[in-house]
Amino acid sequence: MTALYREFPLRNPSVWLALVAFVKANAAACMDLGHPLRVIVTSEEKKRNTEQNKRLWGYLYKTISEQSWVDGKQFSKDVWHEHFARMFGVCEEMILPDGEIITRRKSTTEMTVGEFADFMTQIEVYAAQELGVEWL
Repeated sequence: MTALYREFPLRNPSVWLALVAFVKANAAACMDLGHPLRVIVTSEEKKRNTEQNKRLWGYLYKTISEQSWVDGKQFSKDVWHEHFARMFGVCEEMILPDGEIITRRKSTTEMTVGEFADFMTQIEVYAAQELGVEWL
């Protein structure tokens, strides 16, 4: 038997009906074959989206790079990105081939919508409180 795999994002009531119908139609047969269905319930976490990324680069980093001065210097959007990613980025453990466990910064491209939203909020608060950025 080929592995059975279906996802049902519950965005509206009709999807729920489709899920129930699918389970009813397949559960008994799968059990009889010794491969019972497995149901996993989780909230959907999508990767950060292009609108978020446009806001980060086109508004937050642009405003910070234009308004912020540190020790008499201004810095580019790329420098601010690296700075904030190190300050507020999501960290994860990684096991190297030699067995060493390290903590590395997760790329912002790998962040979920929620992680990215939190990341931007932390940047906004820091920039306003510590750098004197005025958000318009």
